[in-house]
Amino acid sequence: MTGSSAVASDAVAGSLGAVARVLVVTDSSTCLPVDLVSSLGIRVLPISVHLPDGDLREASDGSTEEWQIPEALELEELSGANHPFVTEYLEAIEAPGFDAAVVVTPAIEFATMFRNASLASELAGRTSVAIDARTAAAGQALVVLSGAAAAQRGADIDGVVEVIEDATRRVELVASLASLDAIRRSGPVAEALLVGNTTAGTRSVFRMRDGVIESLAETTSTAGALEAIETAFREHATAGIERSTVFHAGASALATELATMLGGVDFISGFSIAMQIHTGPGVVGAAWLPSAR
Repeated sequence: MTGSSAVASDAVAGSLGAVARVLVVTDSSTCLPVDLVSSLGIRVLPISVHLPDGDLREASDGSTEEWQIPEALELEELSGANHPFVTEYLEAIEAPGFDAAVVVTPAIEFATMFRNASLASELAGRTSVAIDARTAAAGQALVVLSGAAAAQRGADIDGVVEVIEDATRRVELVASLASLDAIRRSGPVAEALLVGNTTAGTRSVFRMRDGVIESLAETTSTAGALEAIETAFREHATAGIERSTVFHAGASALATELATMLGGVDFISGFSIAMQIHTGPGVVGAAWLPSAR
């Protein structure tokens, strides 16, 4: 296993292969459609979002019904979100009906969830593994889906971990932001990357891979941003596509247009509440899992 995994303390090398019925656990920032969550038996832990007039708790079933940031909050200094606690991860890991669990979290560079999941895995009374997806949001969703599909096929925990870790090495995510204001406030992206985008109508395009965010383009139109995403998709998927998705924050028309440009995707999803607050409205992007060579 890679250095991005944490294994329960009672699991020793060579002993995991005998364990079956593996539960895959993740969090609601993945924006997974509820039908996939249900059909693959994924456990989604909700994130609580702090707003000036109270907290919002995302759906625990993975629902991503479109939610718009109230206009009055767009310029507010938001106090952030409560990621799942150690106790919540522990409860999920020890859910009845399973023999083992794998928890997939966002890249540790952007969220603290891996630390909580790792500690829960160490405390668990059954075999469990915490894995850093090395990506986030829709990219993390594709990593989770790969592992959940393997678990549904009957893979033991070693097999599920192998599939997930392979996906973390291949997954790609490229997105266009309508504004840098929200992500500058929330802080997951280095200030050195947050250049440009000072003119109305300019859109920044970023790529996320292996826990690193890089700036790909500054465009003067939405059409240019979609073309930049399509170009990245073609360039980084020359061996074919295993699974893909388009995501958005209150920009369903752009998401549909982008999905058509890419030749169709497995699903389109709206951003969760927590993701919208971190990125602001108007985000559109794609994540994909290139076929293994």
